[in-house]
Amino acid sequence: MTHSDVNPEVSEPGQGKEDAYPFPLDAVVLAGTHRNPKRLIAGRNKAFLKVGEQALIRYVIDALLAARQVDQIFVVGPAEELLEELAGFPTSVRVIAQRGKMLTNCWAGIEASEDAHRNDPGMPVKERPILIISCDLPLVTERAVDDFITRCARLDSTSDEPGAMLVGAVDEPGVRPFYPQAGLQGIKRPFVELAGGRLRLANIYVGRPRKLSHQEILQTGFSYRKAKDWRNVVALAYNFFRRPHGWHSAWLTMRVQLTLMLSKGKGRWYRRLRAGNTEARVEKCLSEVLGGPVRIVVTPFGGLSLDVDDQEDYQILDARYQDWAAITAAVDTEHD
Repeated sequence: MTHSDVNPEVSEPGQGKEDAYPFPLDAVVLAGTHRNPKRLIAGRNKAFLKVGEQALIRYVIDALLAARQVDQIFVVGPAEELLEELAGFPTSVRVIAQRGKMLTNCWAGIEASEDAHRNDPGMPVKERPILIISCDLPLVTERAVDDFITRCARLDSTSDEPGAMLVGAVDEPGVRPFYPQAGLQGIKRPFVELAGGRLRLANIYVGRPRKLSHQEILQTGFSYRKAKDWRNVVALAYNFFRRPHGWHSAWLTMRVQLTLMLSKGKGRWYRRLRAGNTEARVEKCLSEVLGGPVRIVVTPFGGLSLDVDDQEDYQILDARYQDWAAITAAVDTEHD
């Protein structure tokens, strides 16, 4: 049975029709390097680095192929290398040659998906949601993918307007098992300190990109996404400030960073700032800057945030892979 044969009317126990989109979603996997040496690790594109004796890109493709709510898979990156690495995979996995920077590559995959559904009856392609995911997630699972899409569908079904971008995030309990502990290596990264909890971005999204009127800011956000570097925070805030309604987002960017800096002491100013950092406020700012409704979708699958940012991440993920894969399997079972 192919992904296209999946009956969207069939729900898992406890689910209703509002928990699923009317069709499985196409997925765009970003596996390009931007041809930028700074983005290489150990001299290689991250997609082809081996963790647990398998290339990173294979973990992502395997999870997407097994996911019940995913249809065709468009992998964007260096075509020749990808075709070699993915030889033998089903025809639903299609390789798209990279064009340049992250956003440009993303659009190459989106446009390929749109072309595949151009003559489909019913929903116009610009209204059709698409899953977007990174190539370097060795702890991704089919359950994590299906769960995220379900959460997005549920949120869309209860919103006045379907999201132009549904942004994956994980909370601190979801990633705590991967912290350094008992003399073992681990990964611990900064969080966004919000009133409702501490969150950090996952590497998974559901979007209707043509509903965003200011798509170009996505590349700016990606370029300056390392919040632990103040220069990036200031640069991102400045770019926000220059845009219509951007002063609000610029201030929130600085405010969130200041809250993070004060989080160690957890004093009065930290508590006061954090109390005002609500998810609704963040979503409103992002929606204004990007020109379309943006929603935060919190997933319990912490492995979706453990990508390979640098050489140290790669070495730790490779060394701890077996242990962390067991933790991920337990989370899968818990949310089955």
